[in-house]
Amino acid sequence: MPLVEPRPRVTHPTPLPSPKPPEEWSDAEAEIQQLCRELNDAGFAAEISWGRVIVSLRMNRRSVSIVDSLADLLYPLKRANGWRIHQNVAVHIPPLLDHRIPDLMVTSRSPERYDDMRLHGSSTLLVVEVCSPGTRVVDWHEKPLDYGRAGVPLYLIVNPVTDPPTMTLMSGPVADLAVDDERQPYREVVMVEAGQPLELPEPFGVKLDTSAVFG
Repeated sequence: MPLVEPRPRVTHPTPLPSPKPPEEWSDAEAEIQQLCRELNDAGFAAEISWGRVIVSLRMNRRSVSIVDSLADLLYPLKRANGWRIHQNVAVHIPPLLDHRIPDLMVTSRSPERYDDMRLHGSSTLLVVEVCSPGTRVVDWHEKPLDYGRAGVPLYLIVNPVTDPPTMTLMSGPVADLAVDDERQPYREVVMVEAGQPLELPEPFGVKLDTSAVFG
């Protein structure tokens, strides 16, 4: 069975307008963006999906520990390359004003910004989501298409909920994804269990010790 079920190509994707720059937002759109900023500053994770504001609590203690362990593994590369590691920065999901806030994101020192709250996905190096019982479906079935449409080159799903825990790396986003596309949004999907090495391609060029992530 494939790791992510293949889906047929959509022959007539839903046409949607191009995203508007901040200076062209309506009052309602600007208010939604401001609400998200205030919620994020207050310690919540406020994302926008299909124009809906979705508010959730920050990561639980187990997820925080996993993100911290993963950041430790990536820190030598961050330091050597002058990269940034983010935990409260959003990725803009075109063609709407949607955005997602990854649990961890690696970028260059000066990534391309969509606005003061969001980055363009194509300017990220790695986006990571840590599954919980409440986010597992979204992390697996919604965010791959979102991040693929945004042009995120590497999407890593860390899943401590399964037994054994797994890490799944999606790479090579399909270039012409529609908002309702039924295809697999990433060309390559690799899953490993805890204890097995996971290879991160360039610009990382390393094998992650997954036992250290879940330890």
